[in-house]
Formats: sequence, structure tokens, C-alpha cells
Amino acid sequence: MTASLDPQSLPSAIPAGFARAAAAMHPTVRSLLVEGADPATVPVDDLLAALGREGSPTAAEDGSVMAVPQSLSARACAALRAAVDSQRRLESDSVDGQAEHQLNLSRAALEALVGSAEAAKLWRLPTAFRARTAVARCAPA
Repeated sequence: MTASLDPQSLPSAIPAGFARAAAAMHPTVRSLLVEGADPATVPVDDLLAALGREGSPTAAEDGSVMAVPQSLSARACAALRAAVDSQRRLESDSVDGQAEHQLNLSRAALEALVGSAEAAKLWRLPTAFRARTAVARCAPA
């Protein structure tokens, strides 16, 4: 991780505003968002501290996130990434003031992009999450 970043060191295709924002990022955040660090190599406590959430339970610890490796095929992921890269919204979001890099898709548009079978895998995830996090309840006595 680089302690500081010279905006001039980024490729010229990077918009000047993004280069300035990248230079101002905490090095841990910048390593993930700009420098392409493998997320598995960045300690979650370091990231939480960089985001001002030191001591917060991680999503994995509090059960609020379910990791499902290879939820989509490589082909579907590539199609989704390409669509986000070419059609995303770049308006600043309300959380950090940075570009959202967001692409809103209807169900039909997602299915057209990745295929019905791949999209169906995503539609099943909420049910799997509820089943994984369900609390067993006893019948009243």
C-alpha cells in the first residue's frame, strides 16, 4: 500500500476529479478501490479503521452478509462488469460524496444481460439467506 498518491501518477484516461479523490483516500481504501488490491489480503479491521468504524462488528460476524462464491458464472460476471463499466451512473452518492458507479437494472434487463438461469441463481439468494439466518422458535407452551 502506498502512503500517499500523486494524482499525476494515475493513467491519463482517469478523470482529474477521480485522481484527486483517489489521492485523498485513506491508503487502505485506495489500495482496494484504485490500486486493485486483492480484498482477501486486506485485514477487515484495517478497513473498518480506515472507514472510521473501528471496533464495529464485521458483516460476517453479525450475520448480515452471506458470502456465496461463484454465485454467477465467469461469463455472467464479465457481462455484468462490462455493463456497469459502460452504462453506470457517476453521480456523487450521499455517503462519501464519490461517484456511485451504479447501474440500476430491472429484473428483465438483468435476465437479458446474464441469462435467465444465471439471474435465477440471484433470485434464490434471499431465500437461502433467510434459511441460513432463521432462528429456531419453539411452539408456545
